[in-house]
Amino acid sequence: MKIIRSEITINASSEEVWSVLAAFHLYPEWNPFIRAVRGNLLAGKQLWFKARLDGLPAILFRATIRQFVPPVKLGWYAIFLKGIFEAYHYFEIEDFGSGKSRFINIEEFSGLLSGVVFFLLESRFKKSYQMMDEALKERVEVYVQ
Repeated sequence: MKIIRSEITINASSEEVWSVLAAFHLYPEWNPFIRAVRGNLLAGKQLWFKARLDGLPAILFRATIRQFVPPVKLGWYAIFLKGIFEAYHYFEIEDFGSGKSRFINIEEFSGLLSGVVFFLLESRFKKSYQMMDEALKERVEVYVQ
């Protein structure tokens, strides 16, 4: 299994961060990585995504929500080719109190081709996740508070 992780401290409560993270319909306004999401935000439901790794064309895929624990965790599982390339992407929000939170962005890749994909695209994934983290921070700190 290959893992990519990024995190950022946001000057807002976990509820405020969650309010932006869970508003899928607004992703095109601020999210440079996940450009669009369709579907219901409930455990077990399917979501349809349009995502764009830095410097590459957008990809379309679907995933199933595996973790839904407002306002602290949201995760989905995507199977691109069963046993060949699969991904579990999740976000965690840790509330520090006093109006500060940590947003954690993690993706775990598995399957026979995960090592190759990871080798070829690791730097693009890392950059795209960091761009999303920074955009989320800006969106929350400017628009929510």
